[in-house]
Amino acid sequence: MSKEETPKNSAIARFRVKGTKCPICKKPAVLESRPFCSKRCGQIDLGRWLGEVYRAPVDEDGWSESEAWSGDAQSDQER
Repeated sequence: MSKEETPKNSAIARFRVKGTKCPICKKPAVLESRPFCSKRCGQIDLGRWLGEVYRAPVDEDGWSESEAWSGDAQSDQER
């Protein structure tokens, strides 16, 4: 059965994912929009990522962009 033949609101598409909860509202997740319970919660999560509410940790002691853009990187290659 192809994707076009499967109705969007079918029992298969709305099958709950056992043991998985939506990270936004904590309702049980559904297969159709996993790991979320609905498309709405997925959109809320996307908005949080785009609004930079979520951030990846940065190693302050390690490499930085300012070092990469300085002339030191070029002089290292010339050596």
